[in-house]
Amino acid sequence: MTDEEQIESTNEFQGCYHHNLDGKGRVSMPSAFRAALGRQGVDTVVITNFICDGARCLEGYSMPDWRKFEQRLRERSRFDPTVRKLENYYLARSVQCVIDSSGRILLPQNLRDYAGMEKEVVFTSSLHGFRIWDRRIWDVIFQEAEAALLDDPALFAEVDISR
Repeated sequence: MTDEEQIESTNEFQGCYHHNLDGKGRVSMPSAFRAALGRQGVDTVVITNFICDGARCLEGYSMPDWRKFEQRLRERSRFDPTVRKLENYYLARSVQCVIDSSGRILLPQNLRDYAGMEKEVVFTSSLHGFRIWDRRIWDVIFQEAEAALLDDPALFAEVDISR
């Protein structure tokens, strides 16, 4: 695999997409996310609880990426207290969500409750997968990030990839 292919294969999800939960807790996966999964031949994602910038949301992975993550954890000692905390918080609530024929996934009630999701949700890309937010929470998180950047235009200088 070339360096370019390696980079491309790790950048599955891009963008920010607004969707609505239906009465049963199903939500359409963004078509761009489904296309990325389809290129891998994957129809299942793993969703779990997550905290980002002090706010609760859900985090999602393609099934192959989740398996890689689990394998890296297996290489660590099961007696490591940090690994156990991660298992108790992150792995214990993870669920496999199959994308149905209409392009939707079912978000379990306990995860919707955890993330404060009511109706409008936002899918956002991340470096390791994607996140799902209640729209009200996402709006605050985005506004805080934007305000920090307006306050300090050099905020991202250390991670600037164009250098």
